[in-house]
Amino acid sequence: MFSGRSLGTVLAALTLVPVALAQSNQTEQFLGPEVGVFFPTSSKLKDRLGDSWFSFGFGRSTAVPGGKTRTAVDWTGFSKSSGGNKVFMGAVTFGAVLPLGETTSEVVPYVAGRAGLSYIDYAINVTPAQREGGKRLGYNANAEIGVNIGKRVNLAVRYDVFPQYDGFRFDGLSITLKYGLTRF
Repeated sequence: MFSGRSLGTVLAALTLVPVALAQSNQTEQFLGPEVGVFFPTSSKLKDRLGDSWFSFGFGRSTAVPGGKTRTAVDWTGFSKSSGGNKVFMGAVTFGAVLPLGETTSEVVPYVAGRAGLSYIDYAINVTPAQREGGKRLGYNANAEIGVNIGKRVNLAVRYDVFPQYDGFRFDGLSITLKYGLTRF
């Protein structure tokens, strides 16, 4: 089990992986923040925390730079706190991104599939007298369909699969918008 400090160090290092793995080519590339909404599929989580949660991330805004199938690293987090219950989930995944259209266009649709590590920190009231919680490392797998709009904007729909802990399924669908702020 990781301590809070060592986990923070690992997550910070993994956030820099997209920069380290960036391949040089003729296409301008941008890094930036990602924000969105996560919809858990578990009715137990929805009952205790609500139907929609905040999602955030950081990475390359153009999912298919140069118009070729690429490998890519992705960092995304999901968080919600309500009625004394709280969940934070983070995932660092690696996989392939495939363009589905003419890559010279201003609008390029794509699909992606990734797998990697997850961290889930949760504390949830099961009954008034029983509370389940923990800090767990596990897996994440996700599938995404999206569209690049120009070089800086990315809109995507993604489904994430996480492990089940203490009877709670943490899987869900998210809708995200990414904007490239920094050129590299």
